[in-house]
Amino acid sequence: MATAAIEDIIKVNFVLVGYRLLSTQEEVDAFTEGVGSDVQISGAGFTANVQSGLTEPLYSLVLNKDRITLELSSLRSTISRDYPEKEDLQRLSDVVTAAIVNTPSPEQPPRAFGYNIELVFDPRAGTPAFQFLGHKLFRAELGNQGWTLSGGSAKLIFRDDSDAGSSTMSWTATIEPRFNDVRSSRVFLSLNLHRAEQRIPTAENIESDLSNLWNQASEFIQQLQGNQ
Repeated sequence: MATAAIEDIIKVNFVLVGYRLLSTQEEVDAFTEGVGSDVQISGAGFTANVQSGLTEPLYSLVLNKDRITLELSSLRSTISRDYPEKEDLQRLSDVVTAAIVNTPSPEQPPRAFGYNIELVFDPRAGTPAFQFLGHKLFRAELGNQGWTLSGGSAKLIFRDDSDAGSSTMSWTATIEPRFNDVRSSRVFLSLNLHRAEQRIPTAENIESDLSNLWNQASEFIQQLQGNQ
């Protein structure tokens, strides 16, 4: 079988859960100076609080030159880089760190933090992605007599005990045909690294985790491709 080809890394982001970064104009000004790039306030909106059923203010800051967007609310702070190359991870890490150091520490730490990567790849299997994934992910004898598995997609959750001293790390992989088009040969993969730790990560933590996320996404594709 031909080697899978990654076509696009759509997005990589960092998320702080239950923690608002850059809540004042003074903090935004200091952040702008720190990142050394124009920062555009793209508008204010609202985001839904699922637990309370209420909405919360959502503010967006954009670094157009870097294709980096900050979406900030009391529910979470998300900092995303669109269509990155691997060498762009350092810049994303620097922007995240600048947002953190220019935000005074609140009394309540974040509930958790994590990272996400979204990408599209072509397994070059000679079959639609729906069929490829069904064969690779669900090889057990499932279903009734006379049934033939024709395809599938999945959400997989893994606990990661490899990080010494931490039992709070997990990975979630969502894998499906691109745009859920059963005719497409392209596969969409979303990989989340979640740390259920009530703390602010250091710059070194962020750099290491982003690099690990990128590498694990590539490794996941290789494992999937080789799962006969």
